[in-house]
Amino acid sequence: MRDGLRSAVAAVSFLTAVPVGRRIEIGARDLLRGTVFFPLVGAVVGAMTAGVAWAAAAALPPLPAAVLGVAAGVAVTGAMHLDGLADTADGVGAVLSGGDPSTAMHDPRFGVFGGAAIVLDLLLRVSVVSALVAGPRFPLEAIAAGALGRAAAIVALGTTPYAGGASGTGAWTRGVGLGRCLVGIAIASTIGVLTVGSTFGAMAAAALVTVALIRRWSRRHLGGMTGDTLGATIEFSETAALVAALAVV
Repeated sequence: MRDGLRSAVAAVSFLTAVPVGRRIEIGARDLLRGTVFFPLVGAVVGAMTAGVAWAAAAALPPLPAAVLGVAAGVAVTGAMHLDGLADTADGVGAVLSGGDPSTAMHDPRFGVFGGAAIVLDLLLRVSVVSALVAGPRFPLEAIAAGALGRAAAIVALGTTPYAGGASGTGAWTRGVGLGRCLVGIAIASTIGVLTVGSTFGAMAAAALVTVALIRRWSRRHLGGMTGDTLGATIEFSETAALVAALAVV
């Protein structure tokens, strides 16, 4: 299989639950190269989510249509990003109570903070999608937000060390540097400008603030990014971008 196709398959396998890589042996090098495809994968996920909501809105009120759309997005990603958000929220809760964030984040059970984070994130996303679904540009906002959420992940990986050091499943992230960050930003920006125009500026700003906050917390309390904080970055950046899109409509 050609390197470009292997890299694209690696990106899809890493970011979604779509079983495209089950018959293909994907290595760390493929995943590293595949980071430039992250915004494209995000745009497709956003399109699928919004497409379900948009189609459902033809027969249902905006709120249940939005629930179906968001549920489709959770299904296609295997809820991986939500899981990362919940674990990161539990880590934040542990810090606030004077505990060890790493211990809380590795606990397979969701704590109060983790459960609250999932509920609030889904409520916010459903409410925003329900407000956008009747707008003139929907589903374009969701496509741009999906691309931004995955570009945010590239920025986080490219500017923050991996907390596991030179070993572990995330060791490949050491190769994500400035060049791949710029390519990811360029691809996401192209998608965003082509879909939502000037609204993309506000969406990008919201995603950037999210990345900065999670990155700062991760460096201070974990020593760098982890799989959980990466998932939180994707999930919360995408939600923040959707909120910004609604705010400037």
